[in-house]
Amino acid sequence: MTLNIKMIGMWLFAACMLILFAGCDGKDEGTDRESRAMLVAETVNYSTTTNSITTEGARGVTFRAVISAEEDAAWCSFALTEPLTETGGEAGSPVFIYLQKNGTDEDRTARIDMTFSDGYAVRLEMTQRSAGSTIVYDYERSWAEQPVLREDADFIYKTYYTTLATTEYATGGYRRNYSICYDRAKHVSRWVAYPVHYCYTTPSFERTNDWAFDPNDQLPEIPREDQQYILKGYGSYGYDRGHMLASATRYNTRATNAMTFYATNMMPQSSRFNQGIWATLEGKERDWGPERKKTGGKYLNYDTLYVVTGTEFLTDKTIDNRNGPIAVPSHCWKVMLRQRGNENRPISDFSADELKAVGFLFTNDSDGAATSLREAACTVEEIEKLTGFTFFRNLDPDVAREVKGSYDPGDWPGL
Repeated sequence: MTLNIKMIGMWLFAACMLILFAGCDGKDEGTDRESRAMLVAETVNYSTTTNSITTEGARGVTFRAVISAEEDAAWCSFALTEPLTETGGEAGSPVFIYLQKNGTDEDRTARIDMTFSDGYAVRLEMTQRSAGSTIVYDYERSWAEQPVLREDADFIYKTYYTTLATTEYATGGYRRNYSICYDRAKHVSRWVAYPVHYCYTTPSFERTNDWAFDPNDQLPEIPREDQQYILKGYGSYGYDRGHMLASATRYNTRATNAMTFYATNMMPQSSRFNQGIWATLEGKERDWGPERKKTGGKYLNYDTLYVVTGTEFLTDKTIDNRNGPIAVPSHCWKVMLRQRGNENRPISDFSADELKAVGFLFTNDSDGAATSLREAACTVEEIEKLTGFTFFRNLDPDVAREVKGSYDPGDWPGL
């Protein structure tokens, strides 16, 4: 079976990781967890070349996964480079499914039988759409920062993963670092989405300054020629290599911090603006992150601040770069969401009066540098109208509309 590796979408490939909590809460997974298996996406696009199954279960429980022999499913496999219809593992481990593109004019379905050593069994059905048809992918529902995906030939969606160290506040492990909507035509990401939590910011490693291309050790690949040449600054144009996800928001490990210096996380920002009010907002972002809750004699940090930082281009300004012109954002923005309390529940379980959200919008120039946080604050809905992106897709639509339609400065100390 031949697969187009470059088309594998890592944002789906790795979206199977079980981060099914409102934050990195540090609680033990326990030994009494009920077994469960779910497809990350039950329906995928004709061009999708990977999917995955999340599994849960008590410690020590194992599973077997079998692509049903009664189905003509030679187009999918548990191995990347060869047909493999059976696999297994321990509960809690993901199962990766590799697909061929569907070049036919009909949808096709594969059935996967999952059996666990504790007796749990389920049949999963995965449908791949016919050639030319499209759907909107689902992200893991606990990822409240994820916007709705918008189809564009120049957009590449990708999630970067990292392995966090265990701290007094949270258990480490393999977790999402941040997700991007990268615009290869502009050489700038349209947005970068990420959670803010102590499990990412502690312990306090120093800034790495490891300016680098995305090394493409995670998929999908973003060709180096489609990235900014980031190894040097922008020269005499008056712009900084501005982080979208701030370096100081990812100090848990050196590798986690180094990822914030990828070219795909950079935008040209007016130096006065970047080093002034924007840096102030980044500090407030960390201050507005999770509260601490004392449990069992120690403090744990349950809640998470969900953030999307982005760019808007209302002008055609560019700066020269070795890999082609880089579009200069006319505006830089952020939207934020968190719960009002400090409960360890998925964000999608909360009602509108239990959540708070806010947006910030600046011009990327000296006027933006002179703008206060209070002046820049706005509703998330206003950012949506400007950018065309829809935020916080994992909230109930009615809840989302209410939360995004207003903000209270009193909810955000320092405004």
